[in-house]
Amino acid sequence: MEKQPNRMIPIVYGTFVMTSISILPFINFINLFFCSGIILGGLAGVFIYNKQLAGTQLKLTSKDGVMIGIMCGILSGILVSSFNFIFMLLSKHNPIDETMSFLKDFSLPPEITVQMNKFSDEFNKYGFSPTISVVSLFSNLIIYPLFGMIGAVLGVTIINKKNQKKNLVN
Repeated sequence: MEKQPNRMIPIVYGTFVMTSISILPFINFINLFFCSGIILGGLAGVFIYNKQLAGTQLKLTSKDGVMIGIMCGILSGILVSSFNFIFMLLSKHNPIDETMSFLKDFSLPPEITVQMNKFSDEFNKYGFSPTISVVSLFSNLIIYPLFGMIGAVLGVTIINKKNQKKNLVN
């Protein structure tokens, strides 16, 4: 039985792709299309892992894809939340006030206005909003592993179909 290649390198590559796409200005708009940047990170991790498997008799399995996608997503979710938190701390302006001034022409329910004012008060008091930071971290720890896993399983499917076609030709 051959030893499995190290999954850490594909996880690092996948995490790099996910995080880069999520934090870089304008490039992060890719994530507006069904979290495509996160899916691409899972795909990248699986393709790198498949290259490591090329020199062995081992086959790429869905389990490999799921593991790589989830781990890339967890690491990227933490990194993206950290970058957002640092950006909030370094920012001189209160984004909630800007949002409220942008939405002043719309009739918002009073409950939303009350919450927005609470978040604005947190920004004014601490320089960031602890509530928004925690909610962002938890949501990223759900969204990134989920879509990373979807991308990785999609990558496994593509690679295995390609390998089946190659085997049929030979």
